[in-house]
Amino acid sequence: MSDTESIKKILRAVLQSSKTGVPLSRLQSDYRSLSGEFIPLGKLGFSKLEDFLRSIPSVVRLENSMGQLRCFAVVCDDTAGIAQLVARQRSSKKSGSSQVVNCKMRYKPFNPYMVNGMRPLFSSSSGCSVALDPYDVEMVQSRVKQLLESCPYGVWMSKLPSKYNEMFCQKLHPQALVDLERWPHVCMVEKACITNHSDRLIYPPLPSKSPTSPANLTLRSPAPNPALPSRLPHCTVSAKDNCERSILPTDTPCRKTRSLAPTWPASTSSASSLLQADRDVLPLLKATFSSPSASAPTSPLKPCPVALSDEVRQKLKDLLSKCSQGLWADALPKCFMDVYKMPFPEEILDNLSVLCGVCTVEYPFPQNKKKVRDVVVFSCQQTRNNPLPSGLETLGPVVPPPLTHPTEHCPSVLVTEANNTTAITIRYVGDNYSNAQKTMEDMMQTFYSQNSRRHPVSNPEVGQLVAVKVEEGDEMARAQVMEVMTSNMVKVFYMDYGFSVETSRDTLLQLHRDFLSLPFQATNVSLAGLEAVSSHPKVLSTLGSVAVEKILRMETLRPCQQNEMPTVVLYDTSQDEDVNINSMCLKVLQDDTMNNPLRENVVYKDVQVSSVCADGSIFCQLPSRGTVRLTKLLEGMEAFFASQNTSESLVFRPFSGMFCVASYKGQWARAEITYVRDNRVLDILFIDLGIPATVIFMDVRGVPRHFLKDFVIIPPQAIKCRLADLPIPEEGWSHEDLLLLKETVVGAKELKMKVGLVMALKNCGATTAFFLTFKSMPHNVFFLSFQPGQNMDVFVPVACHPGYFVVQPWQDLHKLVVLMGEMALYYNQSRSISKMPPIQKGHVYAAKFDKNWHRVQVKGILTNGLVSVYDLDYGKHELVPRTLIQPLIEEFRQLPFQAITAQLAGVTQRQWSEEAAVMFRSHVEKRALVAQVESVQDVSEAESELSERRLTLYLVDTSFEEDVWIHNLMTYISG
Repeated sequence: MSDTESIKKILRAVLQSSKTGVPLSRLQSDYRSLSGEFIPLGKLGFSKLEDFLRSIPSVVRLENSMGQLRCFAVVCDDTAGIAQLVARQRSSKKSGSSQVVNCKMRYKPFNPYMVNGMRPLFSSSSGCSVALDPYDVEMVQSRVKQLLESCPYGVWMSKLPSKYNEMFCQKLHPQALVDLERWPHVCMVEKACITNHSDRLIYPPLPSKSPTSPANLTLRSPAPNPALPSRLPHCTVSAKDNCERSILPTDTPCRKTRSLAPTWPASTSSASSLLQADRDVLPLLKATFSSPSASAPTSPLKPCPVALSDEVRQKLKDLLSKCSQGLWADALPKCFMDVYKMPFPEEILDNLSVLCGVCTVEYPFPQNKKKVRDVVVFSCQQTRNNPLPSGLETLGPVVPPPLTHPTEHCPSVLVTEANNTTAITIRYVGDNYSNAQKTMEDMMQTFYSQNSRRHPVSNPEVGQLVAVKVEEGDEMARAQVMEVMTSNMVKVFYMDYGFSVETSRDTLLQLHRDFLSLPFQATNVSLAGLEAVSSHPKVLSTLGSVAVEKILRMETLRPCQQNEMPTVVLYDTSQDEDVNINSMCLKVLQDDTMNNPLRENVVYKDVQVSSVCADGSIFCQLPSRGTVRLTKLLEGMEAFFASQNTSESLVFRPFSGMFCVASYKGQWARAEITYVRDNRVLDILFIDLGIPATVIFMDVRGVPRHFLKDFVIIPPQAIKCRLADLPIPEEGWSHEDLLLLKETVVGAKELKMKVGLVMALKNCGATTAFFLTFKSMPHNVFFLSFQPGQNMDVFVPVACHPGYFVVQPWQDLHKLVVLMGEMALYYNQSRSISKMPPIQKGHVYAAKFDKNWHRVQVKGILTNGLVSVYDLDYGKHELVPRTLIQPLIEEFRQLPFQAITAQLAGVTQRQWSEEAAVMFRSHVEKRALVAQVESVQDVSEAESELSERRLTLYLVDTSFEEDVWIHNLMTYISG
């Protein structure tokens, strides 16, 4: 059974287990729970799960339900009988029901009281008719109002249909749940602040205010305001065992937290202008509160209860660690009894401060913090740990939400400060970030310009969040006090710009809590591979000169949660070649005095040649302190790895520029990762031998921490040389000459070298590998077959004009990626040099360009040593040195060539203007489209030239709501 068929069968089994369908967001996790792994989208040639599911309509049916995309199984002939049997067993009351019946044993949570964020949206109710009547909006609004009057503290949206059914004996129309947010006069919908909880809370609307009410408006309203971003208070119990800082819903003698976020009246005009935020920015203005609002009811002070015993404390930690969605506080006693068969000290529920260091407490209902049943507790391991870019903790009750990371692979960032490689301060560059900040700062400027005299900071404290007025202008910015220097000067850190300045106290104003709803735009990242030298002066000096105050590209090694600091690699792309900042910082630590200084006209003895390259260059080693120290280092690492039987030293997060060790001829040698093809295949360079190689990640090891210092300071021992007084032929060295040179110098003893000229070359540590070439095999060429009228998904890698473009069948692209990885392993690991037979025009070979091996057809042989080739899988023409061409072995000929030349159907024009060609390329090149075959040119018509096989296709862009036929667009443009 092929992998695709196996995936389809497992997927069908997952979908058939659910009668109501599986939400698209949950499908991957359900698939993994059954098969032990996720659906390999990349291997199948898809980037999105939805695209893959739509490509298999015989297995999956997608439907939009309640604003959510759900997946249903399509019954096939093999399972139709089972589905009929299940339908009769499960639903005997409904004769004539659909034969597509999905049954699934409903997931039972760890405890019936557990907060489960994945509850089904509807729950059935007995005793009432659930017939779905026509959608009467006015009646539904009236009934929802009546229902919410009986639930003054709100109701979960997932519970609303069942409560509606219980109260009115009628099923709530599905469209009503979608329309709730458009009915502010009926209810208010807010997303709860509970960690990992996706449900929403529905409240009765706020009472309308009389027009004759006072003009003063309190910006810190205790009730949710639909005009403002969502602000749901919650109470967090610190995870520190010594209870250094507890933020509780009521004041207790244990610890009092002084609020630094003031409440003051403001004029109506000021408030209204403050609330006029841009519609596109409002989704970013989401606040998270770590203490109750000012209006929370307070209770009489109670003495601190007796601390929990160590046994109960540990058992409670273990219990909550198993509840990923949290646990209602009033369910703690029963859960504790069920798991540990011992009573839970229920007096703890009267004052949750005793749970300090054990859990986090959150209040999903902002209007009610008195009832224990309305409190949710979480394991401390699930609490938010969002370090500020300043490195200080925040004083005050308001904690801003974490900054959302961009979705693109290598976003542009501005490095603002680099005081430590484990906490580099950066700002993301992009409209999604700068526009939101500009809108907020405009609001601040308007607000404080009318109220600046009322809000000075009389006694600033370290860690306090403040608003700072720029001394030479009216601009406002958010900052944090870092140091109180004198009676009139303070040092503040600009939280959105990522740097610190000294300023006068007169510029500090109290920061209103509404201006903390937008995440701080500066954030910290950690540079990969520099953890052991994070504070080294040379490293920090290099960062200051090449990174700080510059816009760089940032690659995040792996996806991280909002509460995690990303581990990244920085690249300077402003030069002709990308510069790896991480690698540069490590290389500045190398001690160049360990190598023998090269001087002209000096003879060096005991030279060892490690490799000969295809261009005639030679890598050799000279006796030096570095080689002696390198030998001791490798012997120590050899003994260390021999004693290790675990996978602790494996490289799980490889990145370009990373130092590692790999096996060469049975011994460990230093290497640098030069290119990461995927999680399995890596290109490395043995830096002391000058030999490149392609290996799988299991073949390399990370540098143990206690060897890292010696590893870094020893410079690469391979020196690149060329033979003096010997001109390089224009077409390159012949293979006979290379073989003779290799047999003469590699492994020879008592070699001497006289230096004629010393040149400092950029990237001299890197080299191009020598390549093998054998007789090509022009036979056994496989072609794709097409039929007129056939529809297929395609990708367009090259487009010149409607009369000539190249398509690739989408369904086989993942096979091509796998094939190219296997070709890289095969050809890059071949190190011998053999005699090269003549390259023949029209024959098929393997050639290396763009760091990958490609299947090509030779189009012409030039006199300067270059060969003109056509890429049979991507449809591009390239010039390749003949030394980078190898025979295409039979194993790599099984997959049909993927590049199919085509012309657009439905157009009669044959000559196209440059404007039309540019328009065509912008609509089709590098895009996935749907193609319909109009005609096929027979293979026999173009058997001599593989690139001339041509299809006539209609192209359709289905990414819009209405399909766009490209030929109609081109006809309109040309007409």
